[in-house]
Amino acid sequence: MRAPLLPPVLPHDLDVEVVERKGVGHPDTLADSIAELASIRYSEYCLREFGAVLHHNLDKVAVLGGRARFGDTDGSYDRPVRVVFGGRISTSFGGRVIPVRDILESAAAEQLCTALPGFEQIVWQVEHQTTDSSKFPRWFAPRTLEDLPERPTAFSNDTAFLVATAPRTTAETVALLTEAWFRRQPWAGSDIKALVVREGHALTVTVCVPAVAGHLSSSAEFEDAVHDAAQELTDQLLQRLPGPVTVVCNTRNSRRGPLSGQYFTVSGSAVDYGEDGMVGRGNARSGLIAPGQQAGNEALFGKNPAYHVGKVGGWLVDEASRALAKKTGGPCRIAVMWRNGSRYPEPAMLDITTARPGPANEDLVRAVLHRTDWVPDLVDNQRYLPTVLPLAELLAELDRSELVS
Repeated sequence: MRAPLLPPVLPHDLDVEVVERKGVGHPDTLADSIAELASIRYSEYCLREFGAVLHHNLDKVAVLGGRARFGDTDGSYDRPVRVVFGGRISTSFGGRVIPVRDILESAAAEQLCTALPGFEQIVWQVEHQTTDSSKFPRWFAPRTLEDLPERPTAFSNDTAFLVATAPRTTAETVALLTEAWFRRQPWAGSDIKALVVREGHALTVTVCVPAVAGHLSSSAEFEDAVHDAAQELTDQLLQRLPGPVTVVCNTRNSRRGPLSGQYFTVSGSAVDYGEDGMVGRGNARSGLIAPGQQAGNEALFGKNPAYHVGKVGGWLVDEASRALAKKTGGPCRIAVMWRNGSRYPEPAMLDITTARPGPANEDLVRAVLHRTDWVPDLVDNQRYLPTVLPLAELLAELDRSELVS
């Protein structure tokens, strides 16, 4: 006899929860954010010039690490970082050429400058490998808006399974808070990785945080600075959480040897060492890697905000989970599957898990799936562009949270 399937478990209810955050300077996050900002800037151009977002998928960006040669407390590049744009994109509308290369290169420069505190010290270049290939001759070269079949009714362009949970768990908030806490230190780079493990009420936070050139003079000074920041973070968490907290930093560093022998960078990122990044290998749209969410199979960065299921579907389930959590006053998980060609209000599967079930929950979720106002949030508000969240906001979130074991 086949055993019945167990219902999904809310991450808030797990005995053990593991959450990871790759900071804004991590090579994978750099690739995600460059792809996303390039899509945003391209979409802005299309909306301004043509009144609609043209077809594009810029979710194939790679950031290939450069090489810095280090002295004791500084360094300089002798091999550039390369930003490689892949994917497909419309290069014209009604016979009018779109300045695709300029848009993409400007977006890459803007995001690298934002994410890397040592941006002025790096050497970088862009490689363009995008295409406008399609079996449909007008897909990437529309003559008029009539060549955009998703207008006026968007549809799923693929079969996909999307999951959202709300609100954030305490472990998720702590992972985001850890990056924000260290990023405020003047000596800290931006390639910060935080791994949070919650066992019951006990939290262990393991952090890897780089020094950026120009602020510290020795390995001992670096270790002291990291230790002091970690202790301050520990104190803040202990004030707000009911269980023990341990913060461990830079487990391979030592007080001996030159500063450049530690986790030391020119840019603030491991791209200085030749580390590469690819879209979709890092954080999910939540900004976190959270297995407890039992998440879906789509990375959204750089995808078309007009109709692509990886982005539009993700936005819809995120909005639905936020609305349901607000209504019920407790955590929830929403899982939705769309088939290729489905209208978004008509998913093939809808699964709702909430700590407070009620007959109106499905009606609320289905009402959200009828919304069509995602483009302004995705483009104008840059909803999913990776960023360091405000420290005060995250501390306030912890003040309101209740850790459930």
